[in-house]
Amino acid sequence: KQFNPDGTLVWKNWLDTVTAIIPYFKMRFLGGLFYISGAILMVINAYKTIKSGSFQREVPAEAPALANIGSQRREGEGIHLWIERTPKLLSILAFITIAIGGIIEIVPTLTVKSNLPQITAVKPYTPLELEGRDLYIREGCNSCHSQMIRPFRDEVVRFEGKNGQYSKAGEFVYDRPFLWGSKRTGPDLHREGGRNPDSWHFKHMYNPRITSAGSIMPRFPWLITNKLDRSEMVNKMKLMKNAFDVPYTKAQIDSANQWADNQSKAIVKRIYSEAVDVKDQIEKDKITKGGTFVPLEQREIIAMIAYLQRLGTDIKTTDIKTASAE
Repeated sequence: KQFNPDGTLVWKNWLDTVTAIIPYFKMRFLGGLFYISGAILMVINAYKTIKSGSFQREVPAEAPALANIGSQRREGEGIHLWIERTPKLLSILAFITIAIGGIIEIVPTLTVKSNLPQITAVKPYTPLELEGRDLYIREGCNSCHSQMIRPFRDEVVRFEGKNGQYSKAGEFVYDRPFLWGSKRTGPDLHREGGRNPDSWHFKHMYNPRITSAGSIMPRFPWLITNKLDRSEMVNKMKLMKNAFDVPYTKAQIDSANQWADNQSKAIVKRIYSEAVDVKDQIEKDKITKGGTFVPLEQREIIAMIAYLQRLGTDIKTTDIKTASAE
């Protein structure tokens, strides 16, 4: 959070924080070893205890009968103690209390559309971006990256620049589920769209150390080689429209595959123009693999890039108006 006198951040690079906390990760790993060692020792101890004992099928035992106190409140008995020993009354009162709390929490979410300002520039994800978002969740990316820039000066400067915007509620209206997050082993990604070229994301997923020296992010080479499963893509769009009121038109749903194809081709074209080495490698694979070769346009990495390049870009458009929820 520190700033220099000229208004720039002292710690501009997020990797500075990553390298600084590596010793603490090692300490955490050591603590985890103690924890798992204790669990293993407990299992061994339980096993040895059972092994050393002898099973007795019938053991004579007798307990004195409990006094019949009754359900009426006794003289001098506190109301809390009385409720605790009357399970039926306790269950009814607990249900009423939880129901009141549930109503207070749930009802506002049911009317969220009427009280959340809509940003006209924010549009639904394209079919390919929707697939990429599912891959993002599948790979656990949201476990290490948050997607919400907090309204603090250092947050905005670090992730969006001096004249940037912190995250607005209206930007997430088409996100199901939300991926705000809180843990930041890696930087916040809500303004990731357009910050780096497509080829950067391609290489970053293949090996993060290529683009970010000192990164502790794992590699995702299978995204580069796996063919994207688009068999449920149209159904996902229909679900988003019917269950979550995402305004996809019938024409958009009917042309989903062509829409995705066009976006994939555009991303691959940019990757090839930015990174000749990637193009050469793909062409070499095409020759060596023959009939088993999967065109780059059809691979999972392209959907992932499409999603990452979309993040936070809607609000950057020049014509932004806040519409009523009517």
